[in-house]
Amino acid sequence: MGCHSWKQESSFCAVQTLLKEIGQDSAIISEHQKDTYAMVTENLLAKLGIEMVVTEIVTGEVKRQFEHRPGAMDFLRAHWLTGTLPRWQTLQSLRALRTLKQRFLDGVEPKKDTRDNYRPTSDILDAFIAVNTQYNYVHGWTVFAGLWFEEIEPLLKEVVGEHIA
Repeated sequence: MGCHSWKQESSFCAVQTLLKEIGQDSAIISEHQKDTYAMVTENLLAKLGIEMVVTEIVTGEVKRQFEHRPGAMDFLRAHWLTGTLPRWQTLQSLRALRTLKQRFLDGVEPKKDTRDNYRPTSDILDAFIAVNTQYNYVHGWTVFAGLWFEEIEPLLKEVVGEHIA
């Protein structure tokens, strides 16, 4: 994966690991240097289907990343349902601690465009909330937040209810 940026390579490796964990062939994510996110997405959907991608990969990763932060998902959901945004300070207290590798990479690869202040921090919260790090405020909800709270969670509850009945 030599031609990929470290972020793209890291993403592809993370998906390969997730595929192994759910008993799928990690070769779905090829080692070709020219693969794009679109190509990988197409491969995942073609080989696994949308249901497995959502229930096994997306849901599994969201749950895994929130498992050591009790109440964080409930906090986000409560704000979503009331149509409010979390306060910057509260949101920062919910963030996972940055790893040594993340801090090192921040130093090695500084932000390239200072006009774009929506810097991802490799935290699951950034999948839900867009923040402006220059002025320390919560900018808004991401598209994923809407999908999660309005589509994915209700579907998961429905599937669990079917298995109980």
